[in-house]
Amino acid sequence: MLHSMLSISTIGILSSNPSTSSAASKGGEVFVGKYSDPNNHPGGTRTVKLLDNSIGDYQLAEVRGGGGLGEPKDYTLPAIVIGNRAIIIDFSPKGGPRDFSGVIQKDGSIKFIRDGNVWPRLE
Repeated sequence: MLHSMLSISTIGILSSNPSTSSAASKGGEVFVGKYSDPNNHPGGTRTVKLLDNSIGDYQLAEVRGGGGLGEPKDYTLPAIVIGNRAIIIDFSPKGGPRDFSGVIQKDGSIKFIRDGNVWPRLE
């Protein structure tokens, strides 16, 4: 699964790090939290959780979400966090892309590379 989620569009974010130095010391923990998606699914939430499986800088994660306009009541998506640099979410269970990459912003939100959408942090 790890290899199948990585793509050429992801390569650029692996070499750069928009995070602050304090975020660098936290590793993948910087992505853990509750978010909203007001642009695409107002009213819904997404919760990023790290799982126990890791290989080096790669940490398995999951995104539980739902309840927003035009989306299921609840769902769980597989994801990979790469250090404090990137999260790659597999949206195929919802009919979306398998390798949607995002980076953490200084305000704690996640900005997605492909479409520029932002998930503001709620908690």
